[in-house]
Amino acid sequence: MSQDNITDVKSDVHLILSGRYLVLNSRDVQEQDDISVAVAGDRIVEIGPNLAEKYPQAECIAHPHGLIMPGLINTHTHAAMSCFRGLADDLPLMEWLQEHIFPREAQLTSEIVYQSTLLSICEMIKSGTTSFNDMYLFAKDVARATDASGMRAWLGEGMFDFPSPNYGELENGFTYTEELFELYAKNQLITVTVNPHSVYTCSPALLERLAAQAEEKKALYHIHLSENQDEVNTCTERYGCSPVQHLENLGLLNERVVAAHGVMVSEEEIDLLVERKVKLAHCPESNMKLASGIAPVPAMLEKGLTVGLVRTAVLLTTMWTSSVR
Repeated sequence: MSQDNITDVKSDVHLILSGRYLVLNSRDVQEQDDISVAVAGDRIVEIGPNLAEKYPQAECIAHPHGLIMPGLINTHTHAAMSCFRGLADDLPLMEWLQEHIFPREAQLTSEIVYQSTLLSICEMIKSGTTSFNDMYLFAKDVARATDASGMRAWLGEGMFDFPSPNYGELENGFTYTEELFELYAKNQLITVTVNPHSVYTCSPALLERLAAQAEEKKALYHIHLSENQDEVNTCTERYGCSPVQHLENLGLLNERVVAAHGVMVSEEEIDLLVERKVKLAHCPESNMKLASGIAPVPAMLEKGLTVGLVRTAVLLTTMWTSSVR
């Protein structure tokens, strides 16, 4: 950016955030009596002391003990599932999913998903979360709620072998996803993803076809992976290997994959995920709710796996965004 452009941007400063602590990244925390951030549009244009005096035209939000930090990114959500809170607690994953959640999801409507997503977005904003990565049903309505909120999101329609409450038969799901890509191709805050639900709800052919779509669109491939022992057992019975190895055998592990949970993975599988540059969303609250187990996060971090820390519904993460929204 030229000096003239910088001057023009600074003249448009409309917001000053002022506090005592400034977190630039997870290893750089600054402290002083008045440290400020100047915002013009969607850009941070200056960081320094007493900026409110320098930009008197700007609105100033100040707190003497305030913490200024990048927005948090929620790396794995089903935002609209806030409408199911309190339903069927204290059950293992497969029983909870197949006997309680899937039947309720069959009754979902686009309006329920829209309103429930707005609720979760409000809660995420209150927690300091400004971006999220969503996999659910009625993704156009998730996107509609996101667009209305001004948040940033990566989102897409969950895909299964069986008919969906949203799009019906599988071929309609591919059409629906193509429409999503077209609708949000030029949107600066919404990025469409490709979302196979899991290895136990998607056949190898479906997993491969969705991976080809992700490659064509240069999109993330967001999938539940090795969430609990039942998933591992089911995959072993069907394909003779673990879920991680199943995706590897299909040639699908790569830098586009965002794998949610990763509870039941061996050290060798962690090494493989690192080698293939897979990213993992760690979901401790969900894992505790469904008694799925505890992911070996210390080993993952030690081996260099990229791990986001997620809470269910309203989430905090270890991953940052430079966006002010």
